[in-house]
Amino acid sequence: MNLRIGVMHTLPAEEGSEGAQYAKDMNALIRKNMDLVKSEGTEIIFQFPRIGLDGFGAFQYAYMNTLNDMETLHGYMHMDQSGDYDAVIGWCFYDPVMREGRQVMNIPLVCPAETCMKLATMMGAKFGVVTTSEKTQWSVEELIHKYYLKEQSVGAVGIRCSFEDQVNALTDAGPNIDGFIEVSRELIARGAEVIIPGCMLADTCLRMAPGCEDEYPNGLTEVDGVPVLNVTAVTLKMAETFAALYKTNTPFVSKKLYYSSARDDQESLEEGARILEYKGPGFWQDSA
Repeated sequence: MNLRIGVMHTLPAEEGSEGAQYAKDMNALIRKNMDLVKSEGTEIIFQFPRIGLDGFGAFQYAYMNTLNDMETLHGYMHMDQSGDYDAVIGWCFYDPVMREGRQVMNIPLVCPAETCMKLATMMGAKFGVVTTSEKTQWSVEELIHKYYLKEQSVGAVGIRCSFEDQVNALTDAGPNIDGFIEVSRELIARGAEVIIPGCMLADTCLRMAPGCEDEYPNGLTEVDGVPVLNVTAVTLKMAETFAALYKTNTPFVSKKLYYSSARDDQESLEEGARILEYKGPGFWQDSA
């Protein structure tokens, strides 16, 4: 089955800028990770907002993420309304505006934290998450509660390396891997049987291990015998599953209550259109 999956980045970049080049380099590495599991016939298109949080460290603040969420929601809607996609992946481990997106979209929206935490409960009794900092671990802890997984989790812990090291992991994953292993051992000591990388950039850098290929020819796939989940691969496979359901007119989401849509409520729909009227600056795609 031919599937077209859209990936909505939350990190902004302007076409032709230095940031856009970093984004394309990141996408190239993500594609290598996706190719490990991607089905034949699946096409991946990345979409970037032109405006949003301009700085990796800014994502550690819930306040800043909330300001960024509206652009992400418009990005979801843009991909949904284009008619070009069979499913969309929200490319941030914090699952931004997932419920809101599912309420307004016709096609499936798949997000990594929900997908991977729930899969991890099938792989072992308890999982742990390594996040980008001590501050971001609380956003992940909130997600664990939100998804009713507290009893199956040992919690989240921030990685022991700088944001600069995490950004540079695109070409040298060494410090990121070392910091990840250190924190993973703390989670394992708490009883974690599965470790989840709580960042989409970190996830691919751990699995591809750029600059560390000799030491980690298959990437970092386990710590002391405990599996490290490939978040990118798992999220893509879930997106392919939901896209296949959508294309075959098979139910993939309940719109009864939690994800209820305003499409049958004309007054609310018109009010939403007025509030959400979008005036740019818009988005651009990377399909190379």
